[in-house]
Amino acid sequence: MLSALLLSVGDTALASFMRQSAIAYPIVSSAHIIGLGFLIGAIALLDLRILGMVQRAHIVDLARLCSRFAAIGLCLAFVSGVMLFSVQPTTYLNNSAFLLKIALIGIGLMNVAIVHRLPQWSTLLETGAISPVLRVTAFTSIMIWLATIVAGRWIAFV
Repeated sequence: MLSALLLSVGDTALASFMRQSAIAYPIVSSAHIIGLGFLIGAIALLDLRILGMVQRAHIVDLARLCSRFAAIGLCLAFVSGVMLFSVQPTTYLNNSAFLLKIALIGIGLMNVAIVHRLPQWSTLLETGAISPVLRVTAFTSIMIWLATIVAGRWIAFV
């Protein structure tokens, strides 16, 4: 049922427009890269600050700013990603690198949700104190998002 729903995205007017337009796909693809840049860039900057590799930025302000940029990036990447997917849903659903990328995005977003529910995260936002737990989650986050970038790049070659 989910597969049928995903495949039906390819039958929409938007998908037809994306396939027929000479410039729609490159524009949407660029928007997707920009969205991923905002999402992963904001997350990586905050993770690097938590790991102590960026010292000058005030952690509380940086956490709030990066959260906003990551949310904007996620929205842009999601909308543009659906548009790109609509062009060739069968091809993407049979592409192991695409499936890995989607799984890694899910894992990355679950990691964000879990971290934001940790008492250590609340403490960070209130006092700026960075716990060892947050350092581990920051390192894990960076690895997840780097793997996501690699999987996304491999889509064209699998």
